[in-house]
Amino acid sequence: MTGLVTAHDRSLRWLALPVVLVPLGWLLFTGLGRDPHAIPSPLIGHPLPSFTATTLEGTTFSSKDLAGRPAVVNVCGQLVPAVRRRAPVLLEAAAGYPNELTIIGIVYQDSVDGVRTFLARYGDGGWPNLLDTSGQIAIDLGVTGPPETFFVGADGLVRARHIGPLTADVMAEELAGLGLSP
Repeated sequence: MTGLVTAHDRSLRWLALPVVLVPLGWLLFTGLGRDPHAIPSPLIGHPLPSFTATTLEGTTFSSKDLAGRPAVVNVCGQLVPAVRRRAPVLLEAAAGYPNELTIIGIVYQDSVDGVRTFLARYGDGGWPNLLDTSGQIAIDLGVTGPPETFFVGADGLVRARHIGPLTADVMAEELAGLGLSP
C-alpha cells in the first residue's frame, strides 16, 4: 500500500520532531549564553611561556625580567580599535601601582614607526614594548587575535586572560586577583 499514510506513520513523525529540536535547542541555548570574550586558555594556572625580544628602544627583554612582581602582559597591534581604548586603562594601572606592578606590551606584527606614532598619540606609560614581528610570542601565548591581556602573578603563573575591550572594572577585578587592591 504505497501512498497511504497511516496513523502510525504520523505519530512517528511527531516523535522525531522533539528528538531533533530538543538537542538543537539545547545547543543554541548554551551557546548563546556564553561570553564571547571568555575563550579558555590552557595557560591559566601555568607558568608564562618564556620569551626574549627586542624592545622598541633596542634593548633585550626576557620573560625572566617579570619575576617577583605581578605583571600585565598586553598583546596588541596599533591598528586594532580596541587597543586605543585600552591605552588609558593601562596608563591608569601603571600610575596606580608604580612599584607593585610590571606592565609590558607585546607589539604583534607591527612596525617600529607605527608603534611610536601610537604611543605619541595615545600615551606612553614607560613600560617596555616588545617587538613580536614574527608573531612567535603571540603563538606561544595562544593569542587568538589581539588585543589580549594576560595577568601574571608574582610567582610567574598566568592567573587570567582577557580578550577584547579592557575596562577599568575588568582591570580592577583582575588586579585584585593578583593581590593588588586600590
